[in-house]
Amino acid sequence: MMTIAIANQKGGCGKTTTAINLAACLGQQQQRTLLIDMDPQGHASLGMGLQREDQQGLYEVLMCEADINDVIIPDVSNGVDIVPATISLAAVEQLLSKLSNKDLQLLLHLEGLNTDYDFVILDCPPQLGLLSFNALRAADQLLIPLEMSSFALDGVERLSDTLSLLRERFDADIPVRILPTMVDYRTRFTNIIMDDVYERFPDDIISDPIHYTVRVKEAAYHGKAIIDFEPRSPAANDYRQLSEAIMATCSSAQNVLSETKQRFREMSIPSETAATNPDTDTIPIDTDIRDPAISSTTSDSDGNDDIQSVVLAYVDSDIDSLEIAGEFNNWIPDHNIDTLRSDGIIKKVLQIPAGQYQYRLVIDGKWQKDPNNPHQTLNDYGEINSLLRVTAMEGISV
Repeated sequence: MMTIAIANQKGGCGKTTTAINLAACLGQQQQRTLLIDMDPQGHASLGMGLQREDQQGLYEVLMCEADINDVIIPDVSNGVDIVPATISLAAVEQLLSKLSNKDLQLLLHLEGLNTDYDFVILDCPPQLGLLSFNALRAADQLLIPLEMSSFALDGVERLSDTLSLLRERFDADIPVRILPTMVDYRTRFTNIIMDDVYERFPDDIISDPIHYTVRVKEAAYHGKAIIDFEPRSPAANDYRQLSEAIMATCSSAQNVLSETKQRFREMSIPSETAATNPDTDTIPIDTDIRDPAISSTTSDSDGNDDIQSVVLAYVDSDIDSLEIAGEFNNWIPDHNIDTLRSDGIIKKVLQIPAGQYQYRLVIDGKWQKDPNNPHQTLNDYGEINSLLRVTAMEGISV
């Protein structure tokens, strides 16, 4: 799944129009796409023909009042689903500020999606607040629509400063692509701005510019994407080309990812197989790749056969510290857990009774869910904990 944030600090640059029409073109290309409206004005929802203020949407998801899978509206365009927004989203930033990991809430909810989407498109609000930060932290790529004005160029510079802050503070390096929009080559000023854009960002332009046409506004008025409203218009063709460029870029990234996974799976580890996840450097070892643990039944000193020996194993990939905290040790990192470290493998040995436990990893001081364990649950703080199920005499299931 590739998550693309569409953002620009300046309004009126074609951000929402790009989100709607890119999603629709990806859907037409047989790419299962989820469009998430993150703007309290709800223009992406309106542009897809949704005008119900009583509809549950992103606000309820971020406030943990609804599951993201329950608010998705299917098939608003061919192959496109949407998470709508209403004006209530305007109040979410103040409420998010009270949560731990306040800038990671969207990412945590996206990890709970039931549908295997090829693309998630995030239509960001025009201001750089917590909603935009959530989008940037969740994004694999940033697309910046750029209209033909000097103010729009200033918006790109300000957004670039924000990305520099993200790189510095969170080590989050997001690829940036720029898309010139509403381009009318009949005017001399447009040509001047385009020359400036190509001079400033020679390697960042992702596709041919989107031509200006009133048909795009007419399509939005009727609650449709341009390819559904006027499929032969120049703008429809421009957005098709953009979707193809996005798919080509992401296909290249996926090829690199597949090669990385294959290398890990071919690692020579006796009697065990390495499984990898692209979002982490910690790699559990297990017998059939699916389960992030190995367990065997043993007895404690009092002969209690209910105690299980559970081993969680990880490939040591430049990790200074890896600890485990959960309900089995009162959430004290590595309390009552033995650590074995040899030949590039970190093994955590737990002696625990049969039962179900919530837990998290603490990697170099950062708390996170176990990314290789698909079984998880939301805790009281809106964060995701991993689930470990241990069955007496039968070992572990996850």
